Amino acid sequence: MRIYEPKSAEEIKAESNFPIWKPGVYDFEIRTAEDTISKNGNDMLKLTVDVYDDEGRKQTIFDYLLESVAYKLRHCADACGLSKQYENGQLDAIEFEGKTGKCKVNIQKDKTGQYPDKNGIADYLVDETPKTEARTVKRAPVGGGAGSRVADMDDEIPFSPCND
Repeated sequence: MRIYEPKSAEEIKAESNFPIWKPGVYDFEIRTAEDTISKNGNDMLKLTVDVYDDEGRKQTIFDYLLESVAYKLRHCADACGLSKQYENGQLDAIEFEGKTGKCKVNIQKDKTGQYPDKNGIADYLVDETPKTEARTVKRAPVGGGAGSRVADMDDEIPFSPCND
């Protein structure tokens, strides 16, 4: 019984469901975070990070934060609004879950040649936009379609209790 069609490494790479993204800055959301221990016995945060491109496509990247890579741990805490917890030595993995921001994505090459190239997170970027500044959010038009002047509509609807 044959349940597969043999393929070359090049064919598999070409058909991969996980195409390599260009290095650059992408939006991220931390889906899960857990305290764990590295292969060398050091405390580590294991993050499951959803990274999004400009077209809304998603890629999941696993990232590992260790004290030995202090800049990345600090930058991730800062990008997630957890600077005070970091400075107080009170970072808990659960606090990272659901946090969003921007990160630098790179391409990681396996030095042994055993595994294919993959994307990784090189660093996390702190949003320097003042928190009091309104941000512009692109949204689909609401009602009326193209050319609609929904903003000019009178949305003062009088209250009318229902009498049954």
